[in-house]
Amino acid sequence: MADDYPEIATRSASVEEEDPMATTTSLTVADLASLAFAKWEADGEAKGDEMFEQHREEFLAFARAKARSVLGEEAAAQLDWQYTGTASLPKDTEQATANLGEGRAEILRYRVVDSDEVSLALVQPCGTCGHDQINEVRDLTHLGGLLETAADLAKAAQGGDAR
Repeated sequence: MADDYPEIATRSASVEEEDPMATTTSLTVADLASLAFAKWEADGEAKGDEMFEQHREEFLAFARAKARSVLGEEAAAQLDWQYTGTASLPKDTEQATANLGEGRAEILRYRVVDSDEVSLALVQPCGTCGHDQINEVRDLTHLGGLLETAADLAKAAQGGDAR
């Protein structure tokens, strides 16, 4: 048949050279379709991973910018932001968190809800009741006041002197 249609034989040879899926063994149309679909699916997953990575980096850049505008350059430069997966968050919510320092339980949380509600908050876990105390952070001084108040309350709860 290839003798009857030399352009098909030429095309088949060039396809095998260009296409890594092409093989010299006989593949059925179903095999070729399955291979093409698998390649398309893998390419789509790689593109999706690349797009997610780009979005994550952009989101973290927004978190850094918000921290700089609220806390100032020096304090914000010390924060290492981590993107939080959306599976455990409410619908249409994204967030990133940053630890305030080694050994500290409190974190800063940058959160965007419905693409328009943006917040920077201090999240303080309560070891007694299990509920987090969440306070919007206005500036570096306000953050210091929130941390100081929490430290005073913790001392008082442990029977120590409160200021």
